[in-house]
Amino acid sequence: MEKEFDYLIIGQGLAGSILAYTLLEKGKKVLVLDEPKLQNCSKIAAGICNPITGRNLVRTWKSRELFTFLNDFYPKLEKQFNSNFFFSVPIYRPFQTLEQQQDWSAQEEKATEEVIYPKNPLFEKNVNEPLGGLLIKNGGHLRTDIFLEAIKKYLIEHNAYQEKLFDFDDLMLNDKATKESYQKVVYQDIKANHIIFCRGVLDKTNPFFDKLPIAPAKGEILHIDFDKIEENKSHQNQEMIRKLNQFILNKGCWLVPFKDKIIENNLNNKVNGLDENVITTFRTGSTYNHDDLTLKPTEEARQEIETKLKGVLNLDYQVTKQEVGIRPSTRTRYPLMGTHKDYPQMSIFNGFGAKGVSMIPYFANEFVEHLFNGKELDKILRVNKWLLK
Repeated sequence: MEKEFDYLIIGQGLAGSILAYTLLEKGKKVLVLDEPKLQNCSKIAAGICNPITGRNLVRTWKSRELFTFLNDFYPKLEKQFNSNFFFSVPIYRPFQTLEQQQDWSAQEEKATEEVIYPKNPLFEKNVNEPLGGLLIKNGGHLRTDIFLEAIKKYLIEHNAYQEKLFDFDDLMLNDKATKESYQKVVYQDIKANHIIFCRGVLDKTNPFFDKLPIAPAKGEILHIDFDKIEENKSHQNQEMIRKLNQFILNKGCWLVPFKDKIIENNLNNKVNGLDENVITTFRTGSTYNHDDLTLKPTEEARQEIETKLKGVLNLDYQVTKQEVGIRPSTRTRYPLMGTHKDYPQMSIFNGFGAKGVSMIPYFANEFVEHLFNGKELDKILRVNKWLLK
């Protein structure tokens, strides 16, 4: 295997995967080092893309740029990899308070082609929506596990992947005898012009970037199945499950159909029982915990999620799995990227938290433009202001 590269990327989560793909597509020689046994929250992420966030239901930062980019990026990769992992699904957000509803009722000019304010509840039964809600058409979700496996296969085909645990003791940035800084990076038997860290929460202990405001947040999600409940075989409940296939429900918690293929809109089909095109398994969550950063699922998190879910959905289910991930969130709530002030051959691309699926494709392209052409990064993203502290 070749030992000299333009870029050495550490970590094959969403950030490392998409950045590596972007560099390879621009003709660069890339090597990604990853240890799959290490915790990788990207693999269990819900992967929701939502341009309207927060209690005040406002547009997320740079939403127009992000969603224009991602709605081209993921479908393009689906075709390239001959795989299905991105699903454009409307998000339905029932109003949680009368204040929310009144705000939108008084300001209907907020409604656009992307955000619709239905006059009537969207679901007739089973969903707690007495105040109605917003239908966000420009939503969707990514099956991150399928996506990451497709990217890994692509990297392997391009001789751009090694399964290897990264050890900082083996990283050489200067001559140990003269202390003179290398222009390149030497790692074991690998040489590269540039190294980029995309290690998620592990970069909190990165000795070169340990001053960055990375604030790990433990998140837990549940897998649930409606098909295992006898009463859900009734026609009414089957139609409800069929309709849930067509939306991401978001009120206090989210409920996402666990899709692995395109589900056609067949709400009007008159069939006896749920056919094979209807998904009965869903994922729901999530929790945020900055204190307990273990990878052990907790009963408290399960109860929290189920309490929120039962507050919005009147439909019995069976919990089939509980999963844990540690998000690489930041205290600023913005991602972190840039080149180290003392080592021009070293950068970091990290800190996307729960919005990685939406943010990473756009910012990977921006970061590559920064590396290639010196395009300025947004001030709020730059890392060197933290390294000076």
